[in-house]
Amino acid sequence: MKTFPLLSLCLFSLFCSPLRAAESFTAQGASMKVAPGSLKVGDREVQVKEAASLAVAAAPILSVKNEPLKLSLDKPAGWSKGTRLKACNARDVNASGSFVPGSLEVRIKPDGDILKEGEDYLVDVGWGHVGIGPKSKVTSNDTVYASYRYSLRRMDTVQVSAEGKATLKAGEPHISSPMPAEPDAGQTAVAHVFVDHRATEVPPDNIYPITESAAQAETGSTAGRIPKTLAKIRAGQPVTIVCLGDSVTAGGNASKPELRYVDVFAAGLKSRFPNAKIDVQNLSAGGSNSRQWLEPEKFPYRGLHGAENPARFDRVVAATPDLVTIEFVNDAGMNAAQVEQGYSEILKRLAPLGSEVILITPHYTMWKMMGFNSMREAEKRPYVLALRDFATRHQLGLADASARWEHLWKEGLPYLTLLNNTINHPDDRGHRLFAEELWKCFE
Repeated sequence: MKTFPLLSLCLFSLFCSPLRAAESFTAQGASMKVAPGSLKVGDREVQVKEAASLAVAAAPILSVKNEPLKLSLDKPAGWSKGTRLKACNARDVNASGSFVPGSLEVRIKPDGDILKEGEDYLVDVGWGHVGIGPKSKVTSNDTVYASYRYSLRRMDTVQVSAEGKATLKAGEPHISSPMPAEPDAGQTAVAHVFVDHRATEVPPDNIYPITESAAQAETGSTAGRIPKTLAKIRAGQPVTIVCLGDSVTAGGNASKPELRYVDVFAAGLKSRFPNAKIDVQNLSAGGSNSRQWLEPEKFPYRGLHGAENPARFDRVVAATPDLVTIEFVNDAGMNAAQVEQGYSEILKRLAPLGSEVILITPHYTMWKMMGFNSMREAEKRPYVLALRDFATRHQLGLADASARWEHLWKEGLPYLTLLNNTINHPDDRGHRLFAEELWKCFE
């Protein structure tokens, strides 16, 4: 690993008000100044008794030498086109921003001449994908050798001792979703520092004071709107719950099956109601949207038809569910009229079964999809606002996962660090947030 100079981060002026704490951080290049004082962390008061100058290391940069690969015929563009440089991989795609631009050398042989970018090969620097060039000396069947550099992310923790001394503890680097460093024994975490890919400075937006706890998050998740299901559970009668959705419901980027939100949700229900007979079924298809489930022949899922197509609403009906939970981040492009039309059709098809419904608002996705310029912005997607309104007007259950993601920055967490693929798939922590909001509907 290449060694980089340390950055200077000065912390002084932490005030008891969360708003004042956030406003008091002023960064100048690689330094940040804050005055000592009283800091409110959730429902606790933490005293910072002396100013501290803390060194923050630059983002780790690692090197790859002579990685064998074949150049794709596809022009590398975005997350899906081209051959992936393997070290940049974040589970199912490459991590956006990890590849170090200008670092790539491609050779026909490990010790051979360097091929020419733009002629022999093309590269998408944003995603670390490569492809065959317009005047290439090689073909897509030839093995070539790539040497390049890539960057990791890190989440450092500002911790304060009982004596009021602030120190910085570095987190473990990760390609996409770094975990914050746990504070040492006797220390209280008061802020996290997000060191993004290739970062050599810490801008103000990447300092996250921990102003509120997870328990202080206010969401729109509803209790009392699934009375029939709850009555059956409490009476010990068999209950079937169908979890309908896309790749997130399928478990996208959970590290193991039992940490998918559907499985976490089911385990939590059975723990809360140990005498209940609850059957939770996961009916999902990665990449699907609700329209494909409702009209599979008109909008076939991946070109599949009939029994070969898993995205068919008749599968939901055949399960005769007491309750259906619905999660479609892939519906996030819908407007209010489309939500009204599509989700009204879902209710119409479930009505003969008497099934109750919980709508799940989607998690936050990459900035471009959200239309964001910051990780501190409030939910504004028309689909989510319409889904909340639809649930209210029809008195449906609502598991407001979006509001929970909206609160993450107040907990000291930039939401992007919970996206394991840097696009739209949550890590284990993100999956659990869905389950936690669903549980609120069973209170």
